[in-house]
Amino acid sequence: PTRLPSPTPFRSTRRIQEVERLDRVIGQLLEFARPSTLRIKPVRVADLVQHSLKLIDGDARAKGIEVKSEVPSNLPDVPIDADRMSQVLLNLYLNSMQAMDAQGILEVKVSRDETRKLTTIIVADNGGGIDPADQERMFDPYFTTKPDGTGLGLTIVHKIIDAHHGTVKVKSKPGLGTAITLILPDAEEEQDRG
Repeated sequence: PTRLPSPTPFRSTRRIQEVERLDRVIGQLLEFARPSTLRIKPVRVADLVQHSLKLIDGDARAKGIEVKSEVPSNLPDVPIDADRMSQVLLNLYLNSMQAMDAQGILEVKVSRDETRKLTTIIVADNGGGIDPADQERMFDPYFTTKPDGTGLGLTIVHKIIDAHHGTVKVKSKPGLGTAITLILPDAEEEQDRG
């Protein structure tokens, strides 16, 4: 029998990367298509942010990106969907890291307005910034400026924050970086939103 040549490591690596990319695309399509049912419970935001930052620590170090966080430890528990909010933060972190070169800085700041019952999370980077024309479309489904992007990451961010009855604000200048602000009003516990 004729023996086929074994795949070279380069081909094998490319196949794995392509499978991972397709898996990500399918996952994002499914996430985008399903209704936003939230599981609202009191969450320690400081723990949520620190845990989400640990998930990107290796990638940030490999890229030479410094990660800074300002999260007061005395924040009260906030009623949100922890899994969905982690997804939002990871999407924002990954976008920021893709926008930066080595020596980039990713900053996460959390603050609380107890009077108005609002929690604010800012994810900022010193990357290339976003063109003003693209800022108007960046939350549109399938809009992307990345060659391997799906155009669904920021759409999902917007959808989850909207399901929390929150607001997403973008401040960006080309060459000077981007700051995305999430403003989250306290939600009612154990209520499905969609």
